Amino acid sequence: MKKHHFRIGLIAMIPVVMFSCKKDGENTNISKPLTIIGQSISDTILPKKDASGNSIPLKGTMLAGKTYHIMSDVTINAGDTVYVQPGVKVLIHGDGLSPETSPAIYVNGTFVSQGTKDAPNWFTIYETSTVQKSNSTYKDDAVNDPAYKGYWGGFQCGKAADLLLLRWTHVEYTGGPWGANAADYGAKPGDPRYAVYMNRASGFSKLILEDSWFFGSKDDCIGKCENTYVSIMRNTFNKLGGQGGEGVNLKSHTFGDMAYNLSYGIATNGLKTAGTDGVNTLVNIYNNTLVNCGFRQTKATRNGSINTETNTGGFIYNNIIVNCKQGLRISYQSEKGKPSDTLNTSYGHNLTCIGRGTVMGPADQYMLFIEPNQFTLKQAGDLNGYTNGVIAANGTNAGTNNPNDSLKYDPMFTNYDVAKNSIGKEYRNSVIPAGADFHLKAGSPAIGAGVYKGGTGANAMPSKPTAPVLMQYGFPMTILGAAKPTEFDAVITGPNKDLGAFPTDNSGNQHSY
Repeated sequence: MKKHHFRIGLIAMIPVVMFSCKKDGENTNISKPLTIIGQSISDTILPKKDASGNSIPLKGTMLAGKTYHIMSDVTINAGDTVYVQPGVKVLIHGDGLSPETSPAIYVNGTFVSQGTKDAPNWFTIYETSTVQKSNSTYKDDAVNDPAYKGYWGGFQCGKAADLLLLRWTHVEYTGGPWGANAADYGAKPGDPRYAVYMNRASGFSKLILEDSWFFGSKDDCIGKCENTYVSIMRNTFNKLGGQGGEGVNLKSHTFGDMAYNLSYGIATNGLKTAGTDGVNTLVNIYNNTLVNCGFRQTKATRNGSINTETNTGGFIYNNIIVNCKQGLRISYQSEKGKPSDTLNTSYGHNLTCIGRGTVMGPADQYMLFIEPNQFTLKQAGDLNGYTNGVIAANGTNAGTNNPNDSLKYDPMFTNYDVAKNSIGKEYRNSVIPAGADFHLKAGSPAIGAGVYKGGTGANAMPSKPTAPVLMQYGFPMTILGAAKPTEFDAVITGPNKDLGAFPTDNSGNQHSY
């Protein structure tokens, strides 16, 4: 497929360049001018109304350092762009009680939030006496934790949407209910809205989520995107899904990469792909770290870490899975899905650790290295306590899990004690401990265990010549990347020689906790 290029017209630069000149031999520091697209959005109460009281569609540039208040639904028309400069805070006035009181941002054109590490952007709730935020005392309380209340409606990208790009951006407390327009977005009235939904009518929309934080959602966070090119890189997903829901749930005709993400305390899966029979969906899932996922979902066959279902495939390598309900699943059969696209799937070099060190009985919830009777097999480069069984005629195997092998595969995080955080029911705790650091200590079995460009032998980049569609898209994919990326392109980090989202060369996830 041809690569789509994003074009922006009417870009003006603020004609101010800050610099400092020093004596000969010293550096000159020049700051990059801020981008403005269209007109500046100076009104801080949105949306503006016309003389008849109707909401005026939004376009133009939200200005650095400003705080904006969204009082009701905001719409970006097809062909229009909203650009958010660094350091913007957007407060949504919602309570999650009805569609009318749970504003959403409807994107039919382009929406770009260009935060930076030093000046991130925020899309969060306006706090009141009745609309309150979560805190660290809510460890495992899906009923009362405000993280799962669904106060506002998220970013709903319509059938003409071109691009949603969120970079160094916080998105919090989504999941407000759908109303009468639900069917236009593949939902039913009353269903919770996802933080991000995207489904273009023809061709492909582009979804770029980089270096951002997603906290608190009632159901799926990145939910059921279709007809989409994706690059989901170096993000943190935390406290997503109340009694069910995925961190990321990508659907039919979706292509791209998910890498260097931390998924912590997700109701069901941290990362999931599940398409439609006869429709290709290929997403590479690599160098992610997933912790404490899957335990708020009580329905059977829903996994708990990384899951692929109906006709989806991709390269799945270099991931670390700790204290999740189950490890990687290449599905043969699930409650709602049919088999994964095993022809166009290649996987291995994934570490799965169960910190309990003892068999978990019915009073607890089982943690499995690999779920038996699915397509998943332990590969030569994997680190987990699973023994493959006899492969049946349908390609599944009934292997066995050895809980006594659990702590043998401790990835040895810099500041996160896997054994300590497994005692009792700590595996259900969805709060990331203050000061946690998921980089790898010297001696970690995850160091040098990955596949990467330039690797040789067991560390060589995988290929699967028998899967031409898989090989066509590559690892990583280049659909949204560019040799010299602009601020409107994806910045793709390729596979690392270390496993997980926080490799020792510090090239991956840049978040601190």
